[in-house]
Amino acid sequence: MIEQKCIRCGKVVPWMVLAGNTLLSGFQIFIGTMAGSKGLIADGIHSGTDVLTTLMVIITVGLSERKSDKKHPWGRGKAEFLGAVFAYTLLLYIAFVILFDSGKALLGGHIHPPHAAAFFCALVAILANYILSAYGLCAGKKLNSPAMIANANENRSDMIASIAVSIGILLANLGLPLLDPLAAFLVGLMIGRMAIKLGVTALKNLIDESLPQEKRALIEKVALEYREVKGINYLHTRRVGQQAWVDMEIIIDAKRSVKEGHAITREVRSALMRRFVQIKDVTITFTCRENPVEGKTEFAKNAKQVNIKKQLNPAT
Repeated sequence: MIEQKCIRCGKVVPWMVLAGNTLLSGFQIFIGTMAGSKGLIADGIHSGTDVLTTLMVIITVGLSERKSDKKHPWGRGKAEFLGAVFAYTLLLYIAFVILFDSGKALLGGHIHPPHAAAFFCALVAILANYILSAYGLCAGKKLNSPAMIANANENRSDMIASIAVSIGILLANLGLPLLDPLAAFLVGLMIGRMAIKLGVTALKNLIDESLPQEKRALIEKVALEYREVKGINYLHTRRVGQQAWVDMEIIIDAKRSVKEGHAITREVRSALMRRFVQIKDVTITFTCRENPVEGKTEFAKNAKQVNIKKQLNPAT
């Protein structure tokens, strides 16, 4: 069950990440320009893209939390997946820009090593990105938010990129000036790789998928805790953004009446809604265990009798 402090944290984290990335991007680009470091400028541009993607997270999470209506009976959870696709498409474009610029510098020659201030700026970026990614990933996993997780992964990639940039700047000042634009080129490759990998995952999530096996097993376990439930005929789950819908059919004793069957389904439904905050709604039907003597269920026989009566007397 999601704790209230996690819900509050989830609302604060996107704004904290937005402010952090805005300041960090401006700081990196400014120092990188003054120090003449292509690697640091590339890393600053990468952080700048996080500002846009964080805005995307704030907008899409807000949309996904809106209540369902007649036009959107399943909610708007897929807005987060669409936002993630947009974020990774943007990252892929930025990767091409960085690769082109750094590649031109590598082929052009006459490269001067950057000022040492760029190295210390890269160290600050590593620490800042680590803090931002840790908070974002924690909130994203607790709230099961694909957009938050995507944004946190971008900050983690920023951290790895900043490590590569800091090494490139350090070695450039030790007599290997080509390593600064080479670091920028590596940053572009890293951004492009992550954009393609996670972008494809986000596209796949636009197609309805079920909950992971371990979560489906937990749902079955809760339903079978009721001794009136003799088994589960099927369990279908559908994930839409942070939330999920459940459709299941339970097996009850054939001696139970239809009224008792409905009461059991209501109890199981209430239990699932209480235990799993992620579940938006549950639809439960019931069937009866087969009668070992006659090979038919009492429920099936009663239903057949009702159908015969309706055929003989349609007015009823």
